[in-house]
Amino acid sequence: MTMTTLQRNSRPRAGALGALRDDLIMRSMLGKVGDIPEEVLLPVLRMVSDDRSGVDAGWSALTVHRARGAALESPRRSWQRRYGQFISELEWTASELARHLPEADVTELVSGAVASRLRRWLRMVLPAFGTVGFVPTRFYPEVMDAGVSFATFLVGPVHRTGVEADGTLVYEIPECAMHTATGTGTAQRNSCLMGCKAACESVFDANSPIPLEFEPHLPGLSCTLRVRPAGSPNDSQEGP
Repeated sequence: MTMTTLQRNSRPRAGALGALRDDLIMRSMLGKVGDIPEEVLLPVLRMVSDDRSGVDAGWSALTVHRARGAALESPRRSWQRRYGQFISELEWTASELARHLPEADVTELVSGAVASRLRRWLRMVLPAFGTVGFVPTRFYPEVMDAGVSFATFLVGPVHRTGVEADGTLVYEIPECAMHTATGTGTAQRNSCLMGCKAACESVFDANSPIPLEFEPHLPGLSCTLRVRPAGSPNDSQEGP
């Protein structure tokens, strides 16, 4: 496939208003998915582990740092604290489960839980995505840029770098916030592959108006996102 480099920003938000927006959307999303590590994954981990007391000790050590925000906490700090804690808990429970169960089974469990909650969270928005089919071709990239910019609260700055021959829009995420929000400086592998890539590709699959395909560059912190034309196959979901 050929690619035309466009180098167009998807309006990554900065400043006080952008930080407030990110924090409010994150609070809303975590209201639906934030309890998955504790209420969905942790009980399964306790069942499959031979050392339940060790599981509880590990979980306690992880969650003892759950801190309430300061009275005058900035929106950016609030966003990072909430998101970082959620990712840390998701990464820990998914990684511990992968020690006892096949990775494919853990991926199905994590991605299924996240995808189900995301559909519930986006239930008022998902039907509107069907209208992208009415967008004139020449305006389609700019409309998608605006749509992708909604995800900056989740992935950080993202910019369009090209258009493939079939009309697929290619975006680059230089340092995904899923990795950086934890403050560890390292990739959150299972959160990325199970809680983001697999879950989002399930919600926005080949049958959706906006099929998405994520290509994380692990162990780096960057990712390539492809927004495929409706009706086109998602390469990452195709069988052998």
